[in-house]
Amino acid sequence: MRIPPAMFLPIAVALAGCLAGCHQQKPPPSIDGLSAALERSAEQTLTAPTLANEQVILPARPGKDDAQAAEVLRAASAAGGAAVRSIDAQGQVSILATIPENNAAAFKAALRYEKVPMEKPSPSTRLIEVLIENGAASPTP
Repeated sequence: MRIPPAMFLPIAVALAGCLAGCHQQKPPPSIDGLSAALERSAEQTLTAPTLANEQVILPARPGKDDAQAAEVLRAASAAGGAAVRSIDAQGQVSILATIPENNAAAFKAALRYEKVPMEKPSPSTRLIEVLIENGAASPTP
C-alpha cells in the first residue's frame, strides 16, 4: 500500500502527538528515603570494623560492665598479655587485648570462667577485641 505524499504531514503530526501523550515528564525519583533505610539497616546489621584478629562479645548486667571489664583486664594479664579499656560514643565498653598466641585459647576460656593452664608466653601475639554489652546476649568467646 502506497501512502500519497499529501498524507505524510498529517500522519507525522498524529504520530508525534501520540508519542508526546504517551511520554509524560515525571519527576526523578527521590532516593533520600532509600538512603536513610539502607543507612539504618547497615547500622543494625553490620559490625564496626576492627583491627583485632577476632572479637568476643560478653554480656554484663546493667551497671556491672566496669566489674566485667576489670575481669577481662586481669585475664589478659594472667595470660601474659596486656589490655586497654575504652568506651565508645554509645557508652559500650571495649577492651583491646594483646595476648600471646599460645595463650589465646586459655584467655578466651578464662572469659567463660573456665580454668585452662597458661603456658609461657610466646613472642607471637594475637589481638583480641572484647566488647561488653549490657543485656542478655550470649557470650561468644
